Amino acid sequence: MADFSRRSMIRTAALVPLAAKLGCARRIDTNREVFVAAPVDGDVTIALSQAPELSQSGGAVIAVPPGDVGYLVANSGTGYLALRAQCPHEGCPVAWVPEDKQAECPCHGSRFAGDGTVLHPPAITNLTAYPAEADAQGNVVVHLFAGDGTFKNKVQDGKFTFLIADFPVLANVGGIVLGRPEGFPSPLLVTRLLAGTGPDAVGAISAVCSHLGCTVLPATPNLECPCHGSTFDPTGKFLQGPANGNLLRYAADFDGTTVTVSTTLRP
Repeated sequence: MADFSRRSMIRTAALVPLAAKLGCARRIDTNREVFVAAPVDGDVTIALSQAPELSQSGGAVIAVPPGDVGYLVANSGTGYLALRAQCPHEGCPVAWVPEDKQAECPCHGSRFAGDGTVLHPPAITNLTAYPAEADAQGNVVVHLFAGDGTFKNKVQDGKFTFLIADFPVLANVGGIVLGRPEGFPSPLLVTRLLAGTGPDAVGAISAVCSHLGCTVLPATPNLECPCHGSTFDPTGKFLQGPANGNLLRYAADFDGTTVTVSTTLRP
């Protein structure tokens, strides 16, 4: 009898963590989904008339553009924040916990700080965080493609511009500038290919390596992935390494003073 009781206690003790975990994981509900328009120039806009929850501290929704898993958008009480709404563990939608100012996965209990940092397993990677703010009309705008400050102008109507004088290195053939304009879908390598003007004088190349997505860096006279050594010429053409193709190219033009880069891909 004593032995049976001991085994029962051991078995019961083994089940307690699982029960506690399940109880914790199911204590919150996912936030309401709000279907919004496709991003424009890298921005997702949520009207407060669609999501009145966001007008109050602690309120949150999952904003879902067409063809996307969505973004958890919350009013933290001191501003707005936005996180990728899909848990990196098994893809469940995460929910906002206003009293903790954290996000939690209702499926398995993973926890994330307001900046996306993973706090509790089973998830082991962070949620992607995005800048969010109110615009002049009071709408909440999530910036999917934050810039790094290299280029002053943001993407507007599918393109951005800069003065060649702001980047003297591009005055000469072979010059390269790496940066990410606000609203552009990837880090960008702008290269001076030819003297003179026109669409072939400059190149606008995605800095995302076609191998595993590392950021490709200038390595004059070519471009090189520091992660695994793939190299590309200044037009983005694959030269050698484990990469499986060319870098994406974007349409660009140079009128002698101003470079214009479009978010439209070039063949």
